[in-house]
Amino acid sequence: MKVGDLVMVRCARKMFGDDNRMGFVMRVDAQHYGSNTAYKISHVERGHCIRSNMVDFIGETADGIRDRVLVLWNDEGGWEYCESTDLEVVSES
Repeated sequence: MKVGDLVMVRCARKMFGDDNRMGFVMRVDAQHYGSNTAYKISHVERGHCIRSNMVDFIGETADGIRDRVLVLWNDEGGWEYCESTDLEVVSES
């Protein structure tokens, strides 16, 4: 995804059945959201408290690092920052 690409919201096709929420990428802030690793606890029994000193290992996160994208929407939506995982590239510039 780069500046000038035409994008749409991934869930628009499922929700509305058409491509009505489209816009142009104006800016891409690389590696803005998320992280690659997180402190995790492997065995937590139901009903027990979780404390910060119970960390067993450092594991990978589900989503990893994501980009922040500034989109200018074609409707009256104006400017909006979105996560790169929420957008789908329709045509590249």
